[in-house]
Amino acid sequence: MYLYKLSIVLLLGIQLAYAQETPPIVKFSPSEYGAENQNWEVTQNFQGHIYVANNQGLLEYDGARWTLYPTLHNAAIRSISSFKDKIFTGSYMEFGYWTINNRGSMDYHSISASIKEELFEDEIIWNIEWIDKYVIFQSYDRIYLYDTDSKELNYTTDKENNYRLFKVDQKIYVQKYDGRIFNLENGTEKLIAKIPEDLQVKFLLSMFMVNDGLVVLTRTKGLYKIENQTLKRWHIPADSLLKNSRVFSGIQLEDKSFMLGTISKGIISISVDGEITNVINQSNGLSNNTVLNLFEDTDANVWAALDNGVNCINRQSYIKEYNDWDGTFGTTYTSIAHNKKLYIGTNQGLFYKNLDSNAPLKFIKGTEGQVWSLFSVDGQLLCGHNNGIFSITGDKAKLIANIDGVWNFRRIPDHPNKLLLGHYSGLAIMEKNNGFWKLSHKIKGFEISSRFVEIINTNEIWVNHETKGVYRLFLNQNLQSFDTVTLLSNIEKSKGSGLIKMGDDLLYSNQKGIFKLQPNTDKFVRDSILAKLIPTEEYLSGKLIYDEKNERLWSFTLNNIGYAQKGPLTNMVDINNIPIESNSRKMPLSFENITHLENNKYLIGKTNGYLLIDLDKIQNKPHQLMLDKVKFINKENRFIEVSKFDSGKFSNKESTVHITYSVPQYSKYTNISYQYQLEGLNDSWTDWSQNTSVTFEKLPFGDYKFKARSKIGNQESINTVQYSFTIDRPFYLSNLALLAYALSFFGLGLLVHKSYKRYYRNQNKKAVLESQRQMQLKFIKSEQEMIRLKNEKLNQEIESKNRELAISTMSLVKRNELLRRVKKELKKNDKTFSKSHPVIKLIDKNLNSSKDRKMFMEAFNNADREFLTRAKELHPDLSSNDLKFCVYLRLNLSSKEIAPLLNISVKSVEVRRSRLRKKLNLKRETKLTDYILSI
Repeated sequence: MYLYKLSIVLLLGIQLAYAQETPPIVKFSPSEYGAENQNWEVTQNFQGHIYVANNQGLLEYDGARWTLYPTLHNAAIRSISSFKDKIFTGSYMEFGYWTINNRGSMDYHSISASIKEELFEDEIIWNIEWIDKYVIFQSYDRIYLYDTDSKELNYTTDKENNYRLFKVDQKIYVQKYDGRIFNLENGTEKLIAKIPEDLQVKFLLSMFMVNDGLVVLTRTKGLYKIENQTLKRWHIPADSLLKNSRVFSGIQLEDKSFMLGTISKGIISISVDGEITNVINQSNGLSNNTVLNLFEDTDANVWAALDNGVNCINRQSYIKEYNDWDGTFGTTYTSIAHNKKLYIGTNQGLFYKNLDSNAPLKFIKGTEGQVWSLFSVDGQLLCGHNNGIFSITGDKAKLIANIDGVWNFRRIPDHPNKLLLGHYSGLAIMEKNNGFWKLSHKIKGFEISSRFVEIINTNEIWVNHETKGVYRLFLNQNLQSFDTVTLLSNIEKSKGSGLIKMGDDLLYSNQKGIFKLQPNTDKFVRDSILAKLIPTEEYLSGKLIYDEKNERLWSFTLNNIGYAQKGPLTNMVDINNIPIESNSRKMPLSFENITHLENNKYLIGKTNGYLLIDLDKIQNKPHQLMLDKVKFINKENRFIEVSKFDSGKFSNKESTVHITYSVPQYSKYTNISYQYQLEGLNDSWTDWSQNTSVTFEKLPFGDYKFKARSKIGNQESINTVQYSFTIDRPFYLSNLALLAYALSFFGLGLLVHKSYKRYYRNQNKKAVLESQRQMQLKFIKSEQEMIRLKNEKLNQEIESKNRELAISTMSLVKRNELLRRVKKELKKNDKTFSKSHPVIKLIDKNLNSSKDRKMFMEAFNNADREFLTRAKELHPDLSSNDLKFCVYLRLNLSSKEIAPLLNISVKSVEVRRSRLRKKLNLKRETKLTDYILSI
């Protein structure tokens, strides 16, 4: 176990030996900027945009996005410099300048094209400087002077003898390969020094002005002064490090300090006096240890052109970072400034260093494991640890109480020699005897984890448990147990809630705001002023921390760390926000922590280290928003850039517009928000967001004015960018189309008028014809009515005749029947009545009278005139007797009734029926009478 702990201690010591607090570093990888790994130089134009000389071309960064502009023949750019509104670049057998066109893109203009035939083979421009109106390009063979006014180009040749060009205080210097150093004045070289051969210094990397004298930087020999036309050693504290570092580049900053880029050890920062102030490399945040060039921008950020990537170091930031890249330091849970030392407790143990130095942190042996709290009392430092309580003296730790998981310490009013501590399973009392603190006892009656504990007075204790809720406890007089323990039901429990004492006030916080305990009650009332520290939409944690010395109440939200402090007027409270997002802190929920160190400096814990902030360095400088580019989608569905200075005019098929904008700010912890409005579509401003572009798709035709503005913190941009454009009406709504529509409508109206006229004329004709037709119909109807009446009269006459016929027929039948019976009776009773008897003859004459049959047939023809005709047509072989028989059948007479009419027997009638069926060819199932009736 001892060897295990020793190995951990040694590992921590080795890893932290080179760990330091560094300025925030913004890193850009090749995949982010979209070009090759290697970058040679950096510059900045008058708008604040950053330009990088890359192996693949010119890189531009506007604070929001990178753009790559390939060079002629895709050559690598080796040198770059900004002069007025131009970016000058040099590459393989080519040099010239870039300008921004009205679309916001870069256009290249070659200078060397005018002397293309005079360039040396494989000539490369390695350095570019400017002075007055001249831009100077340097290769190993020549120095070119370009007059920006007259566009005249001149050069001097010194074949393979120009090594490097330097600019110091508006003067140009040149180092030759032969060791001579010249001042270049009006195109003439003036010797100022020669490098002694015994120094074994071949190349000078940079030249600075220090105390009115020139100082040169070498690769492995450190710094030298130029005195009496020779080099003399400038002895500085950084010499030992510089001798062991292969320096590749260096710059002197505005504050006269230095930053040097090395081939394998990153960046070395040196003060004006030559003290090493920082070393930034891959172990503490740099993307790559090979630094090819350094550049300081107008905001004092230092840009590093690396062999693999581009980094921006926020030197003047109010924030410094300590990053635990290898996991040996861990997550910061607590910190304290004590006896001019900074102590930091993490999940790996306790670390310390001198408060006023940037020396590496040191690990305190014996504190391996989770540190929860640090508390200074009566000049003694106590450490609440997972394993108990340690007393810390300098770099020594002593376990003074073996109690699991000590969350915190609180002073007990009226008991200066006692402390209340919250631990994993409740509360306990510590007591000071003979100048030493020790654990006295655990308090009985409450065994719930007590991470949030506050004391209102000697006996009243409040505990917040995120899952169970808020407890109010009353301690008895001997501090041994609790008289009452109350879980307050009127307080909404919440994950991430917090409990803190601010002066005499007890505050409870959750996602609904900050609540203040009302005196002598258990009621918490929402404080509308302090609640602004935790806006609902920004809620992350209810953890609050009170800085008693500066009377600041701190909160932690999604996008900010906020604090409230007394304002300039009585009862006035100022709410301030520091834009440090939760993603930059990445602390476990409700374990956020901030500690006051000195003056206005604070330490903020984060997952892989900590942040140092200095409120005095926070600057609210005005900023300006830039309109970058305006594009539209053409018919081929491709984005086409247009002038951002002129009003746009797009066809209806080009109604999708894309606009980009940005603020050239490069701070890692500067959160920039944007909002816009599009007059003509929606006159209201959008909500603030971090989007740096907007696309309006398929806009309807009309006139539009786009406006955008930005905000850093609570400060809005000093300007509002605008762009006006028009979406043309579609062809079907164009003037020509409208004229065509008007003519069409006129023609259509005329046509409709004529049509209506023709229609009404036809309608009139139709009305006359209809009237005539109606009259004819009425006449026809009257005629038909007359015919109907005549027919009805005729039918009535026919029916009358039929009735007469039936009556006459039946009369005839009855008469004949009567005559037969008389004849029969006469013959029966008197034999004298023979056939020759006159009476018998008279009877026979009447029975066989053809006159009666003739009258019957005439009556039948009058009643059913067409029957005999149809019967003859259907059956032409019927005889007259057959037709007569058919007539009797049509009158629906029975055989018995027909027999007297024909003066034959009934049997003979049946025989006639049978013969008639055969002539009519009737089927057996067809009745004879029915068929006769159907004819």
